[in-house]
Amino acid sequence: MNGKEAHRIVLASVLVVGLAGSASADTAPADDESGWTLRFYAAAIDFDNSSSGRGPGGRGYDIDIGGALGINGEYRFSRHVGLDFGALAGGGVDIASRTTYLEGAVWEVHDTLSFTALTAGPDIHLTPGARVDFYICPMVALMQYGGLVIRSSGPTDVVTQVDFDEDFAVGASLGLGVPFGQRRWSFNTNLTYLDSSLDGTDERGLRLDENYDVTMFGFGFGYRF
Repeated sequence: MNGKEAHRIVLASVLVVGLAGSASADTAPADDESGWTLRFYAAAIDFDNSSSGRGPGGRGYDIDIGGALGINGEYRFSRHVGLDFGALAGGGVDIASRTTYLEGAVWEVHDTLSFTALTAGPDIHLTPGARVDFYICPMVALMQYGGLVIRSSGPTDVVTQVDFDEDFAVGASLGLGVPFGQRRWSFNTNLTYLDSSLDGTDERGLRLDENYDVTMFGFGFGYRF
C-alpha cells in the first residue's frame, strides 16, 4: 500500500463516520459537558509519504505503512474547550533502503523503526450541542524512536546501529466523535499530522539527520465519565 492509497482510505473513513453521524443527528442536551473522556484507538501510520522508488545517487527505498495503538484523555472545561493528553505506543514502520556508490560500496538498511509519541494540546470543539462532535487539536509531541541497523559493504563490511535522539514535534489533529447508547460511548476517528525529525548517532560517532512528516489515522471508541 502506498501513501496515496492510504490517504484515500483515510478520507473515505472520515466521510463514512461523518455521514453516519449526520444521518442520526439530533440536538444534544444543553447541560454542562465538563468532565473526562477517554478514547482508545488503533492507528495507521504514514511515515513521510510511505512509498517505493528510486532516489538520487542510485538509492532505492521502500517505506511501508505502519501501525500502532493509542489512548488519549481529554478533560473538557466547557462545551467548547478541553485539554488533551495522549500516548501512542507499539508503533513500527518497515524501512528498506539501498544506496550504491561509484566506488562500489553499498549502504543498506532493512529494519523496523519503532517509536512512541506523547502528545498534549487544547481540544477546540466546533460543534457544541450537536450529536456529531467535531474538534481540532493543535499539539506538541515528544517522539521517542528506536534504533536502525545499517549494513555497509565495500573494502570492509560494517554492521552498525543508529540510535536516535528524542524529538519535540508540532502538529495538529482533527477528530470526529459519534455517540451511541446513553451517550457515554462513542465511535471516534482522528487524523493527525506531526512535523518530526530523526537525529541520531551510530556506534562510530557518525551523525544522521533526516526530516520526516508523520500522518496518523486512528479509529476506535471513546467513553465519557
